Amino acid sequence: MTLLLQGEDVRALLGMRDCIDALEHAFAAYSRGEAVNRPRSHTYTDLGGGRHYLLKTMDGSLPAQGVHALRVTSDLTHEHAGDGHRRRDKVPAAPGGRYVGFVLLFDIVSLVPLALVHDGYLQRMRVGATSAIAARHLARPGSTVLGVVGAGWQAGAQIEALREVLDVREVRVYAPTLERLERFSAEHGATPVGSAREAVEGADVVALATNAYEPVLDGDWLAPGQHVGSIQGHELDARTLERADIVVVRSREEATFHYAPGHVPWAAEERQRLDARVAASLVELGDVVTGAAGRRTAEELTLFTGGGTGASSGLGIQFAAVANTVYRRALEEGLGRDLPTDWFTQKEKP
Repeated sequence: MTLLLQGEDVRALLGMRDCIDALEHAFAAYSRGEAVNRPRSHTYTDLGGGRHYLLKTMDGSLPAQGVHALRVTSDLTHEHAGDGHRRRDKVPAAPGGRYVGFVLLFDIVSLVPLALVHDGYLQRMRVGATSAIAARHLARPGSTVLGVVGAGWQAGAQIEALREVLDVREVRVYAPTLERLERFSAEHGATPVGSAREAVEGADVVALATNAYEPVLDGDWLAPGQHVGSIQGHELDARTLERADIVVVRSREEATFHYAPGHVPWAAEERQRLDARVAASLVELGDVVTGAAGRRTAEELTLFTGGGTGASSGLGIQFAAVANTVYRRALEEGLGRDLPTDWFTQKEKP
């Protein structure tokens, strides 16, 4: 049978510690040449008014675990500007105001799908856990103060994950909407502050978790020794990239973007292009995990950054690792819904 694991199943089965451990093993395998990854691919269809249909895929294999995963999202995105700021939102346009995204987890011996896993909560946990792995290896020992810019779905995962790997004693958060900021801070045991600069200055670790299409900090605010984590490149300014002593990415391989001539989405048009120095010195997270690279002195400014900075976004191997963790736990707990495997197989050669 093939197991269908919906969002509520993933929530029940996936803890942050398990997610961190699974991803750390996957990045180490990737660094050692023991995993195979295809970079993320985006195909945009312009629907007018700043709206695009977006099909996004990535896949990767972890042979030691006997699995290969394909992650697929079918999205409607809306690019718009308000109050002088540019943003991109995902619209829940599926029936019932829902989203469409899943991971197909394959057995590389029998070829069949082991599970179809909804990816919303899994994605949130994956992003937070990846940032935490970077911080565990790059932040200065004894880091206790966390500064967060953002008060949404992903920002909460950043706090949860960083608390798993650091002795966090103080969390300062900034977001532009006061009501949302106060609600978020109360939920996560954080202190709301009045500006991004207040969140950043004096923090040992800075976490940027926004959907902004312009920088949310000034690199001149940063101090030697800080570690900065960013979930997407648009929120970073050029000065931060310039000042960073080490810039770490998931993989040097860039995501790809596909669209009709003359219909370039912001996501493709505004990808940050790194200067030659930074581009030549990018470090992959797997090499940091295995000890081949990393922080050298307490005074270095370290940066872990996501998609949009001339390197990869999420990796297929990440979804293979986390989906397999969820699947194995589901078998133990008896959760999920069985789907006949022969729905996915055929007699004719494809």
